[in-house]
Amino acid sequence: MSSIFNPNYVQTTYKENKTDYPKKLVNYIIKKYNIKKGDKILDIGCGDGVLTKCFIECGIDAYGIDISDSAKENIPSKKFKSYNLNEKKYPFKDEKFDFIFSKSVVEHLHNPDILLDESYRMLKKGGVLICMAPSWKHSYKEAFYIDHTHVTPFTRYSLETACELSGFVSECDYLYQLPLTWKYPFLNIFRYIIQKLPLPYSPFEKVLWGKKTNKIIRFSKEAMLICKAEKK
Repeated sequence: MSSIFNPNYVQTTYKENKTDYPKKLVNYIIKKYNIKKGDKILDIGCGDGVLTKCFIECGIDAYGIDISDSAKENIPSKKFKSYNLNEKKYPFKDEKFDFIFSKSVVEHLHNPDILLDESYRMLKKGGVLICMAPSWKHSYKEAFYIDHTHVTPFTRYSLETACELSGFVSECDYLYQLPLTWKYPFLNIFRYIIQKLPLPYSPFEKVLWGKKTNKIIRFSKEAMLICKAEKK
């Protein structure tokens, strides 16, 4: 059985403890893409459902879909469907959603075009897919394969192109997972300096500093891709 069915998959692979990062990310996404209360959004590959729950708490009509059913602990069962994302056709009607959100999912799929094609089908005209994935440019050494279930790396260009081949008009950029830089963009100068320094960071090397410092160093160097793909 795939590791992603294991209830300890996220915590073991990424050594994650509960933080306020999901809430900050959801608030950032809502503001950046002008998502309004009552909008219908589907979280594809919602995992444990924490992000979906944050959307719901912000007044968004959010649904989740994932191969694992662990999301049932965080979101209502009527808002969640367990489904293999490598299979067509996803169990939602055509043009049901205003937005589709997917974080750190396409890189797990041997055929990511299925997710993109199905997103296009399920979005209303003018709807937007917000797709996030690790940037191969920033994680081509060990970082991408910290998760052994990763199979398809993406660059900014390749993710844009994949979305366009599914019918979208797309624009892809980098996102550094440092919420303070989202709120105070001038702090990116310090992130840039840290990025250029040859500083080791865990889990790839032994370090002397604590978790908070390590997180700043790591996420100053590793970036996510964030692609806005609109259905015209």
